[in-house]
Order: sequence, then C-alpha cells, then structure tokens
Amino acid sequence: MDKIKIVPEYAKSKKEIWKEKFEHLEQPKRKKVFFKKVPLWAYAASFLVLLLLVCNMYTVTIETTKGEHKELKLPDSSILTMNAESKISYKPFKWYFSRKVELEGEACFDVKRGDRFLVKTGLNRVNVLGTTFNVCARTGLYSVTCIEGRVEVIAENEQIVLTSNMQASLRAHKLTIKNGVTSSDATGWKQGRFMFDDTPLQEVIAEVERQFNIKVNPKTYPNYLYSGNFLKLQKPEEILEIIGLPFGINFSIE
Repeated sequence: MDKIKIVPEYAKSKKEIWKEKFEHLEQPKRKKVFFKKVPLWAYAASFLVLLLLVCNMYTVTIETTKGEHKELKLPDSSILTMNAESKISYKPFKWYFSRKVELEGEACFDVKRGDRFLVKTGLNRVNVLGTTFNVCARTGLYSVTCIEGRVEVIAENEQIVLTSNMQASLRAHKLTIKNGVTSSDATGWKQGRFMFDDTPLQEVIAEVERQFNIKVNPKTYPNYLYSGNFLKLQKPEEILEIIGLPFGINFSIE
C-alpha cells in the first residue's frame, strides 16, 4: 500500500478551478452610484422659478353672452361690470405685482386706489391709479369715458389724459375728444338704458342684437348716423320700429 500513489485528477487549485468552471455563473457586481449633494438654496431657487411660471401662466377668463350683464369683484376688491357679449381675462396669482385686465367688448371699472391699474384692448391701453371709467372695445370702435378721477389713454400712438366727464373715441383711425359726457350717458347700459349721439346706425342695430340676442333684417343699409335712446324693458320690435322710422327702413327680426 505504501507504494500506491494517487494522482489527483486536477492539479489546479480550488480558486483556479472555480474561476475556470463557475465564475460565469456569478452575478456581476453593481456599480456604486454616488449622488452629489445639492445645496438647499438650489431647491429653493427651483421652487421659486416653478412658482413664478405657474403665477404667470394661470389666467382667469370670464365671458358674457348676448343679453347678459355680469358684475364681478377683482382680487383687490375693484368692481367690474361687464356688458353683453364681452370677455375679460386676468392673472389672479400675479395681481398684486401687476393689476392688469385684458378686455374685449365693454365694461365699467370702479378701481380701488393702489398701484397702476392697466386695461389692455389690442394695442390700446388705459392706465389709472384709482378711479371710475368705462371702456368700449367693439369692432370698429374704441371708446374710453372717465367718470371720476383721471385716466391715461394710449391709442393710435397718441397719449391723452382724461378727467371727469371726458371721453376719447377712436373710429376709422381717427381719435376725437368730447367733454361734458355724463355718467348716465356712458354707463346707462348698466341700468338697461342705451343712449346714442350721432352714432353709425350699424352700431346701434348691433347693440340691439347684442342686448336682446336676436338677428335683425336687413343686414346692410346706408351708414346713417342715429341719435336717440332705448330701454331694455321695451320690446325689440318696438325699438326697431322707432330706430328705422327716421330713415324709412323697416327692420324685422329673423
């Protein structure tokens, strides 16, 4: 037995055998990922940028339909009354940095004193600090009437300051100033009374259609000027008869 010598099948070490036969079965080691520590001020700055973006983008839009009037309170308690078929928009989260309203149609503003208050209608602007005024921005017409205080109007690259009972009107790129305009003339529509002074007949009929939510025939007619008034309590047929009589036009409702 002493002469018997056993030669192992493998002359390699256990480590070499494991590496040769079984190493491929091991799962690869995951690399360690080290995150760089971000300072607190960077998180605060990111949050502030996000907040400013939200404030700048969020917009409230309010519209009135034909025949509808609406009163609303703005964030600073200024009061806004909208005429029929009008639209306003503003940014509530940005309000105390910039009191700005965009308007299409007609509205009367009773503005609380404070920083500048801006009403934008296309390229035209009204700047105030605290006052009462009416703005009408319809097709072919832009009109601002100062009822109390002072307003600055920028239209057609001209800058005009209006005081109480003054009105600036823009038609066909022509700006005119009128004195002695009373609050009842400018904002009578709030009480359902509509007054016209040498107003194109087309605008008068458009206002009747707007207040009563109707369509009027004929659609086209000479561009006469009309002076007069009507009440929303009246029947539209009666109003159209009165308006058309001086011109010999028989208006009817579709």
